[in-house]
Amino acid sequence: MLRMATTTTWRRSGERRRREGWLAASGRWSSTTATLATSAASARASGGEANDDGRTNVYDADGGSETKPLGEKKRVYRPGAFGRLPNVSPAEQLIVSAVKRAGRVTATKGLKDAARERNKSAKQLDALTTGVCKPLKEYVKGFPAPERLHPFERALLELTLSDKKYRMTIEAVDSMRKGILGIGKGYASQVTKTTGIKDAEEMREKGFAEVESYYRRHARYVDDLKSIAQLLRRLPVAELETPTVALVGAPNVGKSSLVRVLSSGTPEVCNYPFTTKGIKMGHFQIADQRHVVTDTPGLINRAADERNQIELLTIATLEHLPTCVIFVTDLSGLSGTSVKDQLELREELYNQFAGRRPWIDVFSKAALVPVLGGETDPDMASLWLEEELEEAKSAMERIPGATQTSADEGWGIDELKDRLAQLLKEHKRTLPTARSATRCERSEEDKPAYIQML
Repeated sequence: MLRMATTTTWRRSGERRRREGWLAASGRWSSTTATLATSAASARASGGEANDDGRTNVYDADGGSETKPLGEKKRVYRPGAFGRLPNVSPAEQLIVSAVKRAGRVTATKGLKDAARERNKSAKQLDALTTGVCKPLKEYVKGFPAPERLHPFERALLELTLSDKKYRMTIEAVDSMRKGILGIGKGYASQVTKTTGIKDAEEMREKGFAEVESYYRRHARYVDDLKSIAQLLRRLPVAELETPTVALVGAPNVGKSSLVRVLSSGTPEVCNYPFTTKGIKMGHFQIADQRHVVTDTPGLINRAADERNQIELLTIATLEHLPTCVIFVTDLSGLSGTSVKDQLELREELYNQFAGRRPWIDVFSKAALVPVLGGETDPDMASLWLEEELEEAKSAMERIPGATQTSADEGWGIDELKDRLAQLLKEHKRTLPTARSATRCERSEEDKPAYIQML
């Protein structure tokens, strides 16, 4: 039968080669045609576009496209991995259920005496082993390797849990599964070699006890995995394929107020486990295209390696999401961060992201700043020192195109909305689409360089 199948395959291959030779001789086939056909098929399979020279357009992390040689693949990320994590049963519940189901297994009909007991004992041991190992295998399979996560979700994993803790827990559960599998199969094999009914019963009971003892010594790993799944599923679901407008700046500069006035509805508050501060997120429409508008945790003007987890969430948002940046500067002196520090922070982020992200500058709380046209309370006017006014004027000169706004008074909000709509329309092609947002290329390290191991 094998020889017949092999001969048939060889004949078909020979027919295909002869047909391709005839097509080449008749001018209907060429190596270039074959290459382009293969390229087109490969491109369609990966969601890219094939070029006439046999290369394929694929999408990078910023949503732009680049030409890749034929055969060179890009990793495809499927967003929303945390929402698809398996529901892990409590460790004690899993073993109790497995023991109970295994105890109900009966011997194969028609067997008697010792043969019947050997059969029943072996089947019960197999049932217990399967009842424990099958769920554990499904759990391990259901937790994707960190390098397969979308870059933003990978960053959230690092900030929330750490790559190391995640990997070690999954590996511990898998090692536990393999240990139980070996014990269960070993005792099932020994049962079949017993000669009497009592011997088979004793071997089965010994096997059950050994499996349960080994399981309970390592049960904490199952409960750890359950806790990890619950923690990651509670993370707010970022709309990784929707263009996002992120308001960025130092703490207390008015980002949340601007989110409120820019949103078409009431913004929702997203909570992350590594901070007690909620993140406001709203939505608005431009030309029937839905956009997300969100504030981001305030950044302190300090070295990147000194930033805490909540600050790194802001950097991860700018780095990995299809983001338009609105940088908010507060000249009123009420934010707690000096104008000098705010300007230095802006310069750092502008140099890092403005070349690949649409960027708008905004002065907030303008109604409280005299040089921005604000009318201060007479009692407050005397508190403005001459050097502070000069500092505000200097900031206006350094950022001449900034939109002046005041959320509570409604100053400049319509102007900001118009400017934002125009910018997003101009940069529509630079922001990832639903398809291209999931295509990005990682470095050899895979893990974002700016995130330290926790």
